[in-house]
Amino acid sequence: MEVTIKSAKQLGKLASIVRKSQKLDQKTAGDFSGISINTVSDFENGTGSLSIGRAFDLMEALGLEVKIDVVIPQHDEKAKSKLLMQIQNMVAGNE
Repeated sequence: MEVTIKSAKQLGKLASIVRKSQKLDQKTAGDFSGISINTVSDFENGTGSLSIGRAFDLMEALGLEVKIDVVIPQHDEKAKSKLLMQIQNMVAGNE
């Protein structure tokens, strides 16, 4: 199921819903992802600060993945080609 997330608060709420559906408490989710229970709580409440790396660790532990919808310029073929090539290189690990 794909969900559009527009804020850190929504992302935290989604993580909370998924965690609870898996019958995990915050401590266990934190243990699985290597972060403290307080950090899990702050993330789920949309408060505090959490590095993007730690957020990805927690989401991975919960089975969540992030997909980015990149807007490809249609009016400029040169810009379109360059962007597509850069994305393909990045995904392939060349950048």
